[in-house]
Amino acid sequence: MLHVKHVTVQYDNKQILQDITINCAMHSFIALIGPNGAGKSTLLRAIAGIAPITSGDILWQNLAIHRMNAAQRAQHIAVVPQVVVMPSGFTVREVVRMARYARTPWYRSFMDSDEDVVEYALTQSGMNAFADLPANQLSGGEQQRVAFARALAQQPQVLLLDETTAHLDLHHQQAILRCARELTRCGVLVVAAMHDINLAATMADEVVLLNRGRVAFNGTPHDVLTKPILERVYNTELMCIPQAHSSIPFFMVQR
Repeated sequence: MLHVKHVTVQYDNKQILQDITINCAMHSFIALIGPNGAGKSTLLRAIAGIAPITSGDILWQNLAIHRMNAAQRAQHIAVVPQVVVMPSGFTVREVVRMARYARTPWYRSFMDSDEDVVEYALTQSGMNAFADLPANQLSGGEQQRVAFARALAQQPQVLLLDETTAHLDLHHQQAILRCARELTRCGVLVVAAMHDINLAATMADEVVLLNRGRVAFNGTPHDVLTKPILERVYNTELMCIPQAHSSIPFFMVQR
């Protein structure tokens, strides 16, 4: 379990997150949704141990994440950030291989098993054809897929996705999210900040709806993704289109 307990994050005397408490079970896909500035990215950064917390605690398997060093966190948690910056002078394959240092002691050479993991990550992200190209010369969407491959190669128990599909076309959006969904069946916990409510409805086991730095609603997609709740939090009128294959309608902004 990942336990976020009464977490508050404050920057320059401004509270970004206020008293956040959520419990995330393994084998789960948790979608963080909410208006711009609700605190989704900050919560992911706090879970990753990147953003310092003002109060509260975040526990992974009863270990406090903020008391781990970076190497320890890297053995458990991988992050695909919203803004990706690729290092210059490295191919896509080399960037993905770097993630194996989280699992490989400095004194041990790379083994065939490491290379197998790298190949798996390149395949799942659809980056095989780009493997020998300079990573920093790819398009924004392609670099996002490299970052996803790098996170896969880390073999995390917790995968944090910060708007990972925002710059991808429909095909690669679906491929990345299906891969993340498949990882949950292997025991990985996926926590994803998402703007697309309809994608969250399709992919998530649980939805955390943030608003103004607080948890406004938390539950199954069926419980949280309702017209009254979404209209109140997003402060906009929505049109609901019934779907034959789902009890959750397709949401669109009302014209």
